[in-house]
Amino acid sequence: MMKKIKISNFKGLAFDLDDTLIDRETAFNKIFKIFHKNQKAINKKFTEKETLKFFWDLCPNNSIDISYCFETLKKKFPKINISLENFYKFYYETFLKVIKPHKGVIEFLDKLIEKNVNFGIVTNGNDYQLKKIETTGLKNKYNFVIASEIFGHSKPKIEIFQETLRLLKLNTVDINKVLFIGDNPYTDIIGAQEYGFKTAWIRMRRNYPKKLDPPDYIIDSYRDLLI
Repeated sequence: MMKKIKISNFKGLAFDLDDTLIDRETAFNKIFKIFHKNQKAINKKFTEKETLKFFWDLCPNNSIDISYCFETLKKKFPKINISLENFYKFYYETFLKVIKPHKGVIEFLDKLIEKNVNFGIVTNGNDYQLKKIETTGLKNKYNFVIASEIFGHSKPKIEIFQETLRLLKLNTVDINKVLFIGDNPYTDIIGAQEYGFKTAWIRMRRNYPKKLDPPDYIIDSYRDLLI
């Protein structure tokens, strides 16, 4: 299933944002390396490596629930000196400082625009996702962007994929000519599959969940898309 994908085989493309176009994984590690260094309650008990594992274990499928993360953190380290509000602020403010696009993404998107490829970005989240796009230099590097909490529906709900098709200016007869590229099996792939899009899963050194219907393609990054 691992192979290069010819973009010319499709009438439209939709990209997830985090860990598809921007390097959330590296940013996440940088955030919690800083957190480990600054929190004595943690660095007295955990090595940096153990701290990163602790936080990654709280983030299944590469997504974070800040409230749950904080609640678990307080149980593990009762003496930690930070409130939920400040933990939230630290995470998101630091994220914007350290987040970067994957190497070559800007040039890749520029080439898609140059070649008049029909594509957009479809991401779960609020206007913070738009801040990520601006911070990483991706502003105006797309034909459209959908942020789920602004739109009103999140992946994997059908409405967000219907809106994707509309913004691609395609009809329902073209559904199977749209390729959705993302890293989250439960939001990106399942939702797109159920609507009828073709799917490309970015594996990030993981195995695809056996209980789910497999994607059409398994790739390592956007680099496996041939323009």
